[in-house]
Amino acid sequence: METKKVFISYSWGLQEHQEKVREIGTRLMSDGIDVILDQWSLKDGHDLNFFMESIVNDNTINKVLIISDKNYSLKADGRKGGVGTEAQILTPEIYGNTQQEKFIPIVFERDEENKPYLPTFLKSRKYIDLSTEEYYEEEYENLVRNILDAPQIRKPKLGTIPSFITEEKQHDSKTYFQLKSLDNQLNKNPLKVDSLTNDFLSIFLDNLWNFQLVNTPRSIGEFGELLINNLSSYREMRNDYIEFLLKVTKNEYNLDVERLISFFEKSSLYKKPRDFGENIRSYYEADFENFKIIFQELFLYTIAIAYKNNNYNLVSDLLNSGYYFSDVTGRNTELEKFYQLYSHNQNLENYYKELENKITGFGHYVITNLNSNISKMEIIFADTLNHYISELQSKNYKKWFPTTYLYKDEYRDFDFFIKLTSKRFFDKVKGIFNVEDVESFKALISNYQQVVEKENRSRPTYGNWHSIPFIFEAVKINKVATER
Repeated sequence: METKKVFISYSWGLQEHQEKVREIGTRLMSDGIDVILDQWSLKDGHDLNFFMESIVNDNTINKVLIISDKNYSLKADGRKGGVGTEAQILTPEIYGNTQQEKFIPIVFERDEENKPYLPTFLKSRKYIDLSTEEYYEEEYENLVRNILDAPQIRKPKLGTIPSFITEEKQHDSKTYFQLKSLDNQLNKNPLKVDSLTNDFLSIFLDNLWNFQLVNTPRSIGEFGELLINNLSSYREMRNDYIEFLLKVTKNEYNLDVERLISFFEKSSLYKKPRDFGENIRSYYEADFENFKIIFQELFLYTIAIAYKNNNYNLVSDLLNSGYYFSDVTGRNTELEKFYQLYSHNQNLENYYKELENKITGFGHYVITNLNSNISKMEIIFADTLNHYISELQSKNYKKWFPTTYLYKDEYRDFDFFIKLTSKRFFDKVKGIFNVEDVESFKALISNYQQVVEKENRSRPTYGNWHSIPFIFEAVKINKVATER
């Protein structure tokens, strides 16, 4: 960075004032700024007027600092003494020079009404305020940044015009139009959150049938391509769901979890044709694999968003409540847990393995199609949390496997498990583990660890590759709730 040069203009007065001016000049010099100040630059015998005129017209001077106190203000307006002469020289420069940022007023003193002392020709200018000790350091930093052209807040780089403006594209989803009025309705009546949620989710479920696969090919490549294109065409509606969820899961709205539970319970309806038994007598299970993927992904986003919004009670209810799924024949079954929404999605797995040699199909799909409002680590955490809770709950083989964990940053830990050392945080999230206190939580983890060790279980892995730590390895159990 090139050395900047400044000239300090001020009014001679009390010795204390001159020392204060000299201190600023000295400090600027120590900060790498070359300062022209009469106290060390003006020699005996120099013509004062010529010195001032030459400084103002010197192109090597980057800034002129005009230090204004009561004395300077009165003399400049009255055109008295050396200050008056300087004012006559500076005024046309300030008003006529297009580069007006060269002249920086610095307020040294304020009047009885706390108004800054500034001469008339400077009253409309933005100034640096060094009149109070409280903000002195902050304002001094602003001055240095101004001189060095190093603003604390830089103007962002100009980007490109958004594609939704330049592209001929219409968003005709009914969920989109429902979403557009949601904010306004919630602001008017927050108590309507449950009914508005019902309306949105009903429209979403109805529109979801538009994406049913028909006459799917049997080859892995052709089916996989059809499946990916189908999921891509549905993505806008998925993004509507995510934006909707970001709004209604805020704690201030107190959303009834039953609205979301009922929504996911209806996923079982999407395992067979809508009018099965009436006009359709048979179907291929693969024709509904997209719906399995859709509901699994939506649940993942639901947990991630509820946690992002600090709605820990909602996360707890979603992970610990019973779900009343019906089977493909329409018969009711026993209450199940959320991990019934997890599916291996064999065709998606086969397609990505054959096409791109990916270890996990669903994990690759989720990570490569992330919504911009949710980070990679947020979705991986939700996936991992689902896995841990299912491990603690499930007594059989059916569990939630965190397919996205493979994409976790190797040396980055989840904040959730680190923050469990805080009693305040633990008290907020303990419901996620369905426990009442620290002792119950420790017992839960300890009992699980004993079962794992007794059965000689190995860490869950992706084939023979990357493994997923057990929860008792992720949680520092002896440090839980030991800090404030």
